[in-house]
Amino acid sequence: MPDLYADDFRAGMKINEASFLHLYECYWKKLYHLAFKYLGDAFQAEGVVQDVFTSIWQRKSTLVLDPETAENYLVKAVRFRIARKYNDDIRKSRRIEELSVRQSEADNHTEETLFCSFLREEIDRLVTRLPERCRLVYQLSRQEGLNNREIAVNLLISEKTVENQLTKALKVIRKGLGKYQAD
Repeated sequence: MPDLYADDFRAGMKINEASFLHLYECYWKKLYHLAFKYLGDAFQAEGVVQDVFTSIWQRKSTLVLDPETAENYLVKAVRFRIARKYNDDIRKSRRIEELSVRQSEADNHTEETLFCSFLREEIDRLVTRLPERCRLVYQLSRQEGLNNREIAVNLLISEKTVENQLTKALKVIRKGLGKYQAD
């Protein structure tokens, strides 16, 4: 640093308008190049350097810089801002990715729910087309949860007839849903 402000620096540099402008004029370009080297973006580099000098000005009443280490302080402040920017960018990227995954899962869940609802309706439509006894056996088995023996007792038919009717109902339903099977 030039000796122009040597009196200000003897016991440490208290920030005032003159010392602030001196720091700015001496180090702005160097700090900008450092920030640009890491960020690769002129606008972001300018913003980082501006943030450092804004912070210094806001803390002017309490901040005292040693003239021997003022440059090191400024370089570290710029590096710290860059590191914080990288961390913020990483956090934002992760958050966006997480939201994207959640949205995708929600979309898939909605799609699956709609498809299941559609299949339920299609199965119900196919069941209504079954012959009466076949439909009744299927409904007692699948909707009421009765086993073959209980169905046979309720309908006064043999267990073999229940098996045959269920096989017939499932065959009709599978055939009706065949056009919806995934390749």
